[in-house]
This record gives sequence, C-alpha cells and structure tokens, in this order.
Amino acid sequence: MHVRLLSLLLTLTFATLVCGLFADEAFVVDWHVASIGSIDPSRAILSPDSVAVFSDSSVLASLDPGNGTVRWRYFLRESAVPRPSLLLKLDSSAILLAAATPADAAITHIAAWIEDSGYLIWEAYLTGGAPVGVSVAGDVYILQSGGKVRRVSHLTGSEVWEYSLPEGHSPVDIVASKGKVLIITRKQDSGLGYFTVNAESGEMASDRFVVVDKNAAAVSFSKSEGYGADILSWTAPGETSTIMVANLSDTTPSVHTITPKHLYASFSLASTSTGVVVAFTGLDGKSWAESYSSSRGKLTLVGSTDPTESASAVGAGKLFEISKGSISSFTLDSVDVNAEGTTEVSFPSSPIEFVTCSSSACLVGYQNGEYVFSSTTGVTWTRDESVTNVVSAIFMELEEEGQTASLGEVLFEENAAPLQAYIHRVKRHWNALAGLPQYLISFFHRFLSGDYDAVPIDPNSTVSDTFGFRKFIVLATTQGGLRALDTAHAGALAWKVDDVLQSDTIVGIVRSDAKDRLFVVGAFGSVAYVNGVTGKIIALSKIAQFGLGDKVESVITFTDDGVQYVAAWTAHAQLHFLSGSTPSKPVYFSKATESAIVGFIYKEDRLIHTWKFTLPTSSYRITSVASRDPDDTTVSVGRVLGDRSVLYKYLNPHILAVAAVDDATKSAALFLIDDVTGRLLYSSFHDDEVVDTAAGVKVVVGEHWVVYSYWSELATRGEKLVVLDLYESDIRNVRWSEGQNFSSFADTPLPFVQGRGYLFPEHITSLAVSRSRFGITNRDIIATLDTAQVALLRKRLLDARRPINREPTNDEKEEGLVKYDALIGNDKRFIVSHVYKVIGTEKTVCSPAHLESTVLVFSYGLDLFFTRITPSQPFDLLSKSFNKGQLLLTIFALLVAVRFTGPMVRRKQLNMRWGTQK
Repeated sequence: MHVRLLSLLLTLTFATLVCGLFADEAFVVDWHVASIGSIDPSRAILSPDSVAVFSDSSVLASLDPGNGTVRWRYFLRESAVPRPSLLLKLDSSAILLAAATPADAAITHIAAWIEDSGYLIWEAYLTGGAPVGVSVAGDVYILQSGGKVRRVSHLTGSEVWEYSLPEGHSPVDIVASKGKVLIITRKQDSGLGYFTVNAESGEMASDRFVVVDKNAAAVSFSKSEGYGADILSWTAPGETSTIMVANLSDTTPSVHTITPKHLYASFSLASTSTGVVVAFTGLDGKSWAESYSSSRGKLTLVGSTDPTESASAVGAGKLFEISKGSISSFTLDSVDVNAEGTTEVSFPSSPIEFVTCSSSACLVGYQNGEYVFSSTTGVTWTRDESVTNVVSAIFMELEEEGQTASLGEVLFEENAAPLQAYIHRVKRHWNALAGLPQYLISFFHRFLSGDYDAVPIDPNSTVSDTFGFRKFIVLATTQGGLRALDTAHAGALAWKVDDVLQSDTIVGIVRSDAKDRLFVVGAFGSVAYVNGVTGKIIALSKIAQFGLGDKVESVITFTDDGVQYVAAWTAHAQLHFLSGSTPSKPVYFSKATESAIVGFIYKEDRLIHTWKFTLPTSSYRITSVASRDPDDTTVSVGRVLGDRSVLYKYLNPHILAVAAVDDATKSAALFLIDDVTGRLLYSSFHDDEVVDTAAGVKVVVGEHWVVYSYWSELATRGEKLVVLDLYESDIRNVRWSEGQNFSSFADTPLPFVQGRGYLFPEHITSLAVSRSRFGITNRDIIATLDTAQVALLRKRLLDARRPINREPTNDEKEEGLVKYDALIGNDKRFIVSHVYKVIGTEKTVCSPAHLESTVLVFSYGLDLFFTRITPSQPFDLLSKSFNKGQLLLTIFALLVAVRFTGPMVRRKQLNMRWGTQK
C-alpha cells in the first residue's frame, strides 16, 4: 500500500513538473513575432482587399492592406525557394501558386487558395519539370522546364490536356488569351519565338514557329499581361542600351525598338491601351520613366520624367515614383502632363531595393529588410522582416534605476578625504529622504498587489525591473543591421542600426568585458564597437594585417584571469584579437571542418596546430558540434543517491560533443572529445538504424551530461533522444579529481558513462539547455519542433539511471527515479509556446533572470518567440494569487493576541512564584 502511494506521489510530481506555463502567465510573460521572410516583387500580388506574397522562406501569406498584419500564412516545406516559383491571381477571390518541390525538382506543386481565408481549394503535383511560366485565362496553363505544357482546370486542378514542345526548343514562358496559347521558346538556330496552341484542344494551331528575334537566343526577357495588350520585351545581345518589344496580341507581331534617353541598369515595362510605359533605373541609381504610343507599327516617345533619386515603377494604369520623402503618381499615357499629385511621407532612410505597384498602392522593399505599403495618401503600414533568419542573437543586461548614479557616489566617497566623504554621505542621505514617502507607498502597493515583477511603463527607458525579467535582445540581421527587442514590451523595437559595418556582412556579435558593449564583426575584417543598450556605434575599425582574400569565419572568446578577449578566426587559419591585447597565458580552442576537428593553441603571439581528430570513414560528415556554456555554474560536484552515497560528476569544462552522420549507410555517431588535448573520451555508433541524414543530429552539453537526437526509421519510427550521464567512476563515493581545477593534461581515467535512449513522436529541429543565475535550479532541455512549437523536456525525465523492466527500489524512489519507459509522449504540458505557431525556428538562447528560479528563453529563425520558464518551479517568488491581505490580518491578529495575553501570562508567572515561596 505504501509503495503504491509513493508511486502515485512520484507520478503526480512529474505531472506537476512538466507544466510548461501557468494559465495566468500565458500572453503575459511570453510573446511571439510572426514573420513571412524576404519578399520578392515577382511573387507579390497587390489588390484592394489583400497583399498576397510567397516569400523566399517558402511562406505563403496574406497581409491586411490596412495595417500589414498577417491574416493567414502557410509554411510550405514542399515548395522550395529560390527554385522556380510563381504566384498570380486565379480569379477575383483566389490566388495560384506554382513551385518546384525540394525533394524532386522535376515535379511541380501547383495549388489554389482563397485569398481572404487561406482555404486550400485544390492542389496537384505535375511531373515534367519545374514551372517556367504560368498564365490564367479561365483555366490555368503551365509551361514546365521539361518541355511539357498543361491545361489545368481552375475549379478542380485536374488536367485537361497536355502538349509537348518539339525537340530543340527551350521553354521560356507562356501567354494564354482569346482562345489561344502562345508558348514562347528559344531555338538555337532560330532565336526567340513562339508556337500557337489551341486553348480548347491543346493541339498546335499552326506548325509555324513564329520568330520575333533570330538573334535573341540567350537574353533576358519579360512579359506584361492583362492591361491593354500582351507585351513581350527583351534586350538585344551586346546592346544593353536598347529594348526590343513585341505586341503578341497582333495577328502578325512586329518588333519595335526602344532607345532610352539615358543608359539604364534595369527596367520594367507595362502595356497601356495606347502603347507602353517603361520605368528605368540608371547606372547612377537615378530613376525616370518614358511613355510610348503605338501607331503604324512603331513606338513613338510621347512623354518622360526627369531622372531623380526616387525609384519608379509601373502599376495597372499608373506610374509611381517613390523617394525618401514623397510618393508621386502619374497617368501612363502621358507621364509629363497628367501628374496626379505628390504626397509628402516618411519612408525609411535605407536605399530602395524594389517597388511594385497596383492601381492605387505600392509595396516598397528596402535594403535593410523593411517593407512599406503606401498609397498616394501616405504610408499605410511598415513591416520589418530583417528579423527573419538572423545571424546571431544575444541578451543585454539593463541597469537598475539609479544604479550608475549610486555607484558614482559610492566611488567618490571611497576616494575622497574622510571629512569630505562624511559630509557628502550626510547630504546624500538627506536628499534621499525626499523620496521616502513615495518609496513607502510604492512598497506597500507592490506588497499588497504582488507586482514585484512589474516592468517600467515607459518603453523608451533603459531601466531593468526588480527581478531582471526585462532585457534587450540584440539581433544581427543578414542585411547588415542590428535590432534590439524589448523582452518586457512584447518584443517592441528598442533601437535599430542599419548597415553597421558599411556594407560588410555580419559574421557574429559577442559581448565585451563591459556588459553593455558589443563587438560586431564582419566577414571582410570590419569591426564595430557598439553600446548594446542604446545602439550607439562607439568605434568602427578594420582588423589590422587582414590578409588579401581572407575572410572571417567565426568569432571566439577567451577568458584569462577574469579578463575576456575577443578574436576573429579567418579562412586562412589566422586569429586576430579585436581588443588590441592578447592573453598572457596560452589559450586552447578547436575548429570543425566537414570531416575533422582540429585543435590549436595560441601562446606568445603564435598560433600552433596541436591535434586533429578525423572521423572513422570518409563517408561520415559532421552535422553539429556542442560544448558546455562557459557561464554555466556548478554548485554540486556529486549526485547524492537514495542511500546517501555519492556519484561524483565528470566536470570537464573542455568536453566537446561531435555529432556525425554517414550518408552511405544512413547511420549516426557521437564522439566526446577533450577540446584541449584531442583525447577521445567516449564514442557511440548507431549503425542499425535508418537515420535521416539530411536533418542531421542535434546535440547539447549540460553540466555533466550530453543529450542528442536524430530521426530514425528503424526499429520504431520517430525522433530518438539519447542521454549520456558522465561520472568520474561507477563506484560510489570514489573521486579521482581534487579541488575545483580540472587539468586535461593530467593522466585522468576516462569518464564512466551511463546512457539511455528515448523515443519522441515529433521531429526536433534544435536543442538548447536552460541556465539559471547560480546553477541551483534544474537544467532542462528546450526543443523546437517541426510542428511549430517549443517544448520543455525535463532532464529529470531524461535520466540514464531510471530502472529498466522493474519498479524502482525505495532508495531509487528517494532519488526521484521512476520506472523506465522508452516513449516520451507528446504531452501538451511540455509545450511552452501553447497556442503560438512558431515556424522555422533554428536556434534557442537562454539567459538567467535575477531570480534563481527563472530562465529567459528566446527562440529565433523565421519567427521569434520569447518566454520565461521555471525548471524547479518559482520557489523564490510568491504567486500573484497569494493572499497577502490574509497574511497581514493574521500577523495583526497575532500581535493583538500577544498584546492582550502578555500581561495575563506575566501575572500568572508572578502568582506561581509567590505560590512557590509560600
């Protein structure tokens, strides 16, 4: 009976421990930023009711044209970008997406979606190659890279007919209109032209291949459909100063030549009821537009705009010019006389990357990753997609209110003369009395309400809260900028800096010795020293003696006698220290290649190669390398067992976990290496399983344990989680290390390793380890799943000592062990992201709060997600539901009781004494 009761209590304990988030904390302590990724103007549809995009991150989304929020989105893993993909209107209420599949580029995935709701109408998979061109004229006509032409029903997605191009023709594009389909191709001996196919039957209407330019065999081209006429345009070979134009709507198309007024770098062309309008971008970056009328078989220039710093684009029926401070619109038929007006607006200062327009609005893309949706009346909304797929992320600590001023006053008093310091302190205390009433009011308010974790109301302040829940998360973007997000204000932008390294690509950001300073390092040797709290660039420099053709690959930090040194590692195997000084003692580090780990030592300003660990066979490749967080703190050197004996932990700070896969045999392996000497400590091979080598192996290193995962098809299909607990010896109470120092050069025994395997039903995309301030709180594993969720896996559940095929003994139960079960169910209590769909996450970083119980967690990739977790429950923080009023009443009642009963007790004691004397 007692055993059953204890088992029930242990079960309930684990059930309590896996609670990811309390109900009253959801949407309060966490936030989520839903992103769509970089937008390509060729895959964006602007309409009065929505803005539909298919991003470079394979996200199909519909944005609200009024405020830019995501109405719906789908992460289409089966569609690959930048492989060929096309997005266009199917009809007034639906959009059509055609894209090559990543598994097989010879298959096209084509699907129709309701634009307002995101409802999937139909989808089909077509063999015959990637999509080259798609045209909608009632039904859908698609041209594939393999030379197949198909007509697909716009209602069901079923194939109506199929046509194959004659041999020798390369597919270019397709245009369908007025009962015929024009299939544009290139033929080496004939040039650029088209076939005509009957839209109803799919049979060739004429055997003749209509040549529009016999010299245009391999040049760029574009088409314009739907407004006025179907126009094909291309550049002449060797003559980029001219543009060739053909109106495919004519019975016998004639080729026209456009010679712009100035040399151009790019152009966009649109047809009108009377001719064409071309928007140009010049070699100097200035833009202009030219309008041509079509009459008697030739194009005549009828109007133009002057070259300006603004960007030009043509929409359905209008020309737009976008500058940093205004948006102007013109009618297309005569651009220099029918100007509709100019509106002064505030656009981002970053250079414009593209402009795409509809009849009433424009979507403007900027080089810093921002996108602006604007009409002729001004900016409607702005989206910052630069936080998508960031390079690196780091937490920045904020100061408590008045911390700097208080520290300055204390330092003054320590260094001043005794009398001067005394007078200064008296004045300081006297001035502080002015704030005492407000402090008392605030104290009692917080005590009664429980709002000790309240953050500053002003989002523009740089002050932390009481418990350190408010921090800034600094992101380095792929566009070369920095963004700081406020954890306490739903990820609001605290500050931003564009083009930090002046066109150099950011490789990484690391914290310097000063806790509010960051080093931002570029690929070609640029270094910025930045205040991480304010975003101010303090200094900008170049790495000295940076080799010609060299490139920074990563940023490494070293600690020597409490001083941190930051160095850049380059492709030429050079180590450049950024702070100007080098460590006084030798420092060791290693670098990974695809098939080996190489060790180095830096001493006396020399870099020396020390060791090399090579994988067993050439078919193995390294997928991930992990080491223990250098800031992680150990508070206990041993694990106390149920019988009060101790297993001493293997606390090697230089342990390196290397995960590899074998593409030939579909197997995986893990190697534990000493990072200083290259000594192999442990290895594990998984040769009897079919491993998903494309997904690789994810691995993390904790205090004295390693957890790694991989997807396997055998023997039981699912994600395999393996935990390795490392101890100094398998004999209890035996320890061979002494003191806090660990030497890799000492002749130490290999660690005793206990391992267990577990099965998880979902794909794991990344792993991370939580870290508290003092290391007292349990360390748990944070896993991001391909189901767009973030899960918290308890390390106590992933324990290598759980007994197999038997119930735990009483001593094991006191240790907290339960019977081993290989399956870790998909329990929703594991999920810390609850209702949020966090798609495309690639990495998770953690930072401790001031409270030992609480850890701040930030996951990033396509989406951003932040939350707070308490791996050992909030043992140092009262819940908001705690009845403090009742506690005060109880204390007051006890004081009153003591006040009235005290004289009675003293009187009784006095009487007892008199009675004793009698």
